[in-house]
Amino acid sequence: MAYPYPGIAQGVLAMPIGLGHTSFGRYARSETGNPVQLASGQLDPAGGLLLSLASVAIEKAGRIVPVANTDGSGYQHGRNLARRISWQEYRPTVDQPSEVVPPLPEGFKKERDFYPSHEHTDYRWIMVVDLDRCIGCQACVVACYAENNVGIVGKENVLKGRVMSWLHVERYLKRVSLLSAFYPCSASTATRRPASRFARSLRRVTTKMGSTTRCIIAASEADTATRTVRGKVRRSNWFTWKHDAPLEWQLNPDVTVRTKGVMEKCSFCIQRIVAAKITARNEGRLVRDGEFTTACAQTCPTDALVFGNLKDPASRVCN
Repeated sequence: MAYPYPGIAQGVLAMPIGLGHTSFGRYARSETGNPVQLASGQLDPAGGLLLSLASVAIEKAGRIVPVANTDGSGYQHGRNLARRISWQEYRPTVDQPSEVVPPLPEGFKKERDFYPSHEHTDYRWIMVVDLDRCIGCQACVVACYAENNVGIVGKENVLKGRVMSWLHVERYLKRVSLLSAFYPCSASTATRRPASRFARSLRRVTTKMGSTTRCIIAASEADTATRTVRGKVRRSNWFTWKHDAPLEWQLNPDVTVRTKGVMEKCSFCIQRIVAAKITARNEGRLVRDGEFTTACAQTCPTDALVFGNLKDPASRVCN
């Protein structure tokens, strides 16, 4: 099957190799055979197998195959979800102070906020996301699934929109001409290539008001990424998701196995938070910064996620 993707240059056909496998066990099988067999057998200058072909012919097979993917729209449709600014625009503002509103009582303003902040004695857990570091690899999403026993719905239910993931990394495309400075190709070709922007969306219960209230009033005081979180998790957790043998052995014993009706929302890996707090309490101290972190932050290869206690002025999230 062929899938038009704007991130690939015109006139180019890309094919996933999958290390040459045609089967990945009981639950994953290739529908295209082994693409490596198309290679010429020659080596590139670095000594690797030359996988590019000079010309490829494409013919219609007479059938349509639905593609099961979890992407939303690749474009922002004017909602300004994933924002960017050029260095020329940013440079004059470097020395200007920017308002950072901490989710603490001192950050509450009656004229701006609908609900006052909760009191936090020792801990205020928070995550900071550096979108400049995010490469959209989705490793954090996989880690979240594995850590929290998030339900795997399968291809058929993905096509129906019944995705259960707590964490989404949305990719938005924008055509820019500045890519000519980064790609060894003509400016006209670079102009046709889109640049990707990534925005993370965590399905969390907001600390300022309940999820139901937030959804009803369109989350007028919540951040843009939170407002766009879809309600599919609430809707789809009334189906029975099973872990067929031997897949049940991968379940995390520290977390409840998700059953029908169990609400699915990111808890910042609450099982890790509780374990760290119990250890610290038994030792007569507070949890140290970096003593533990969430599964997504632990897995991120670019260190784009920083998790910690906002009540600790020496923590990374405060600096």
